[in-house]
Amino acid sequence: MSSTQIRNYVAELSNLKDQFNTLSSQSSEKLKKIIQTVQSYQTRMEPLNKNMEQLQILQRNLEACRLKLSQVQEYHRTGRELENTIRQGPTVFTDKFLKAMERIKDALAYFQENNPQDIEFSRLTSLYSIGLGSLEREFDGLLRQTFRPIDDATLIRLMDQKVSDKESGDGSLTEDTEQIEDIPNNMLNSLRFLAKWMSENQSFVNKPQGISQGCLTKYCECRRELIRLNLVRVRELLRKAENPSSSSSGTISKPGFLPPNVRGRTKRLPGFVWDINAVRLINEAETDELDSEHYAIALGVLVKLMQNECILLDRLQLTASPQDSQVLLFNIFKNGSSDILTEGTTLTRLMHRAQGRAESHMVMSLLVVLKKFFQISDDLVSVLQGVDNVLIDFNQLVLRLLSQSKITLETYVQFLQQVTEKSSSNSNIVPEDGTIHELTTNALMYLENLLEFADIIGTTLSFTEAGPQATTNTLKYLTTIGQNHAFLENKFGNYLFNAIFALMTNLERKSEVYSEEIRRMIFQMNNIQYILKSIYKTNIHRYLLSQDREAVAKITSILDERKLFYTRCCADILHLRPFPESCGSSSIRRRRASQFGSVLLASVLSPNLNTNHHKHSITNNEQSQDTVDEHLTKIDQKERSFLKSLWNDFNNGLSTLTKQHHLISIPDRELKNSLEHQLVRDLVALYRGFWEKSMSIAFTTNRDKYIKLSVEEFEIRIRHLFNGTSTNSTRQ
Repeated sequence: MSSTQIRNYVAELSNLKDQFNTLSSQSSEKLKKIIQTVQSYQTRMEPLNKNMEQLQILQRNLEACRLKLSQVQEYHRTGRELENTIRQGPTVFTDKFLKAMERIKDALAYFQENNPQDIEFSRLTSLYSIGLGSLEREFDGLLRQTFRPIDDATLIRLMDQKVSDKESGDGSLTEDTEQIEDIPNNMLNSLRFLAKWMSENQSFVNKPQGISQGCLTKYCECRRELIRLNLVRVRELLRKAENPSSSSSGTISKPGFLPPNVRGRTKRLPGFVWDINAVRLINEAETDELDSEHYAIALGVLVKLMQNECILLDRLQLTASPQDSQVLLFNIFKNGSSDILTEGTTLTRLMHRAQGRAESHMVMSLLVVLKKFFQISDDLVSVLQGVDNVLIDFNQLVLRLLSQSKITLETYVQFLQQVTEKSSSNSNIVPEDGTIHELTTNALMYLENLLEFADIIGTTLSFTEAGPQATTNTLKYLTTIGQNHAFLENKFGNYLFNAIFALMTNLERKSEVYSEEIRRMIFQMNNIQYILKSIYKTNIHRYLLSQDREAVAKITSILDERKLFYTRCCADILHLRPFPESCGSSSIRRRRASQFGSVLLASVLSPNLNTNHHKHSITNNEQSQDTVDEHLTKIDQKERSFLKSLWNDFNNGLSTLTKQHHLISIPDRELKNSLEHQLVRDLVALYRGFWEKSMSIAFTTNRDKYIKLSVEEFEIRIRHLFNGTSTNSTRQ
């Protein structure tokens, strides 16, 4: 680039600089003027801005006043606009009704804060009270629509259902606890929503109890009434099951509609009354029904209904705390179980009356109930945890049942031992044929029926030994003691042992009514044999042996003793002696009598005397007989006459013995064969010795007049003694 061009560029730049300086100077002056103008404008606008702010505040205040006025007007119109809605109730449009109640509540809050003397406040208060009452009725109607009595099929299943075997010990329901009522969630949600709404909107309630408590009261009334109705229906089903002819239609008329364990019953004792209403001296106004078995089944159903209440309350969540839940359950259970508790108390009172009439067999009524309490004790304690007052009531009931049962059971043993026969009618005192007494059959049947309640009776007889634990928390004690089966069996076995030996003592006293020793012994042996057979047939012996290993052996030894007495009685009637009393010296006769008496005394004092003792005594007597053989061949006329009289006594005794055996009965074939074998063994041996000695002595010229029977014929006559006795009947 040339220097000329450079100079031209420099000149141009200098020109531009001058122009810029000129423009900058002009702009600076204009900017100053603008700033001055703005400052002047700002100064003049400040009063205007303040005025605008004041106007805006006024505008907002006016708008707020307008809104408040409109709201106040709406509060004043609320009563007129919503009166029809409130008075119609929430039957059709529950949501609309609740919105109306919300408006009334807001209006009440305004008037209560600003003008509680306004007449509209009274009007709204009245409408709000009416609305709450309508909601209570709606809640009550929804309760009755949601909860209905359990259908028959479910009740039947509950009656047949076994109680749980759980031993959780924590008082909580297990997860597999059955929910009896299948209630849709939407129904439960509606109940929960209404209860919650009334709980949160009760600030203007003038009632002594809040609306929330009113809902809980309605819920309690509904649920406890359902429990009562369900239990009543259970009783009806049980009655109709026993009397199907009384049902004309429906499920009840179908045979087998109830489970087998509900229909079935244990063997009934003579005169046993299951339905206590049938017992005399009962005030029918006391209770509608007191059937002990039905009562026990209803107890089991009641526990399941209580468990169902706990599950349902947990789903509904009507209460705010566990303590409130316990109070609610108390109100339900207290009234729902009141009839059950009252009937249980009546059972004990009626048992006390029956005991006074010597109807001890009616203790079965209490044992049936106690057995059910044994089964449900764990569940009952669990479901009533926290509901202490109801639990105490059940504990007291079980304690009364145990106490009365213990008294009755012990009284029956005393009755067996002390009962005496009436002397006015000998035919009714003891069986004429010496067979089994009615007391024996009834007592063994009574004891057989007790076997079903072995553990219960063991507990009943021993609970007083457990101290305060058994009397203050009886249900818990039942759960604990029920696990000690060996202890309970021992207690029950001891009771059976005492009862049987009391019976045998009584029978021995009764046998004294007979004038003949033969019938006395036959009567005792018949009854003892029946006792032995019965205790083996019914498994009573198992409990006796658990208490005393020698218990059955002791009874058997008494029977063996009676058999020995019976043989000696027969020998006395026949005047059979190891040798003729008239033969030999008086010292020999005294020695023989002493030996015979010692054997008899030993049999009385030793209940364990057996056949070996008897054989030993006979052997000794036979040895004694040998010592006087020499005297038997040397007799004078006086001794011949005495020997003739002995044979006459024998013949008359045999006739008497035959007649007496025609009057007796031995129902048990085993006993009959045993006695026949024993008589043949002992008497034939004595007769053979007597016959052989008599045949070797010329005491008469006409032996056939005195010795009418050979040894073989005598044995046949002995066997024929038992052919005339009956083995086909047993007195009941």
